[in-house]
Amino acid sequence: MPTSAIEIKPLTPDDAAAYRTLMLRALEEFPASFGVSHAEVLAQGDAEVTERLRSVLALGASTADGALVGLVELKRMSLIKMRHRAVVGRMYVARALQGAGLGRRLMEAVIEAARATPGVEQLSLVVDNENAAALRLYASLGFERFGVEPREIKVDGRYHDSAHLWLRL
Repeated sequence: MPTSAIEIKPLTPDDAAAYRTLMLRALEEFPASFGVSHAEVLAQGDAEVTERLRSVLALGASTADGALVGLVELKRMSLIKMRHRAVVGRMYVARALQGAGLGRRLMEAVIEAARATPGVEQLSLVVDNENAAALRLYASLGFERFGVEPREIKVDGRYHDSAHLWLRL
């Protein structure tokens, strides 16, 4: 499927069920790529998912038939001294579309949204240090590594290091 036929748009609380379904799929495929666990998302009720979609800017990638196949989130820091920062999170592209440029489109859209937010000067994100494809994508968009947190994620008894990156807007 050509990714040019996929629309990227903000998700609303009406998209909560599709969002939750896609996050569960992401967590099954890449459990070390997210701080939240499959069990935690599975246990969330509709109200919790709806509230999340109200508290972050979630961008979704949808096919012509309305299937959600990718997402990324942007959350501005709320403390006054940190409001110049925003965090990119929950980046995911369905496995069948990985490597086709949809991840780049989602990241470009979230960077554009951050640049359009008055006062936001920089972005940060955390990525599994073993995810070479994601690290290459983020580097190609100008993100710079500023550290690695050893053993940040533990999945099924195995530790995963996380790379911390930032981008000055």
